[in-house]
Amino acid sequence: MGKLIEYKNDGIGAMIADVDTKQGIVTGYFSRFNNVDSDGDIMKPGAFKKTIREQGPNSAQPRIKHLMNHDPAQPLGKLLMLDEDQTGLKYESQIGTHTLGRDFLKMVDSGLITEHSIGFRIIKRNQVQPYENYIKNPAMGHYEISEVKLFEGSSLTAWGANPLTPITSLKSADNVDMIAARQKAIEKFCRNSDASDETLEMLLLHSKQLAQFICDLQQDPIVPEVKATQPGVEIADAIREFTNNLKK
Repeated sequence: MGKLIEYKNDGIGAMIADVDTKQGIVTGYFSRFNNVDSDGDIMKPGAFKKTIREQGPNSAQPRIKHLMNHDPAQPLGKLLMLDEDQTGLKYESQIGTHTLGRDFLKMVDSGLITEHSIGFRIIKRNQVQPYENYIKNPAMGHYEISEVKLFEGSSLTAWGANPLTPITSLKSADNVDMIAARQKAIEKFCRNSDASDETLEMLLLHSKQLAQFICDLQQDPIVPEVKATQPGVEIADAIREFTNNLKK
């Protein structure tokens, strides 16, 4: 039996399409079609039709949520539209006026949040090729997913489902540069934003983990040196530094 709930980021960044910070309206894609993800799965057009019809925003029992980082305790807003187009699963959401909602809009507007992921259960899938062949030819994928039960779509402050999970698979020099750029973007946001202390704490913890990951990679001679914030500073001290000094 498969997992009750799967979490999937398609690997190419199902993205924000537009944001209206005044009205609090955000549109984007929770998932893309016909892309081989890191699990070897390919989400096919039509996979979301039934679940949208039964529990989407225009159904008799709307149940699909828009969350931050797959956390049910962090709802972002109310889904106004959820539909498939040629690209993937498109959404429009009215972001709430609560602190997290306001902070989310600031992060989207600054470019800090660009990726999405979905929480779902697979209903129907078919094997594209045996696993032995998939290992040799991953570009063709392993499974095609033709139907899912969707529970939520999440906007991500990091890569993958959990923003506090250390990165373990990004090893190339280009990826190290990407991680360093991400860390600098977080620091810039924290310096210039009036986001809540809770949001800054979450981002600074992620920044610390990125810094530690870069420092660990520096021990590998094939990875070039990249400047990163030293991770030895405690989170509480970092928060005080950002909130009391950098935002003056």
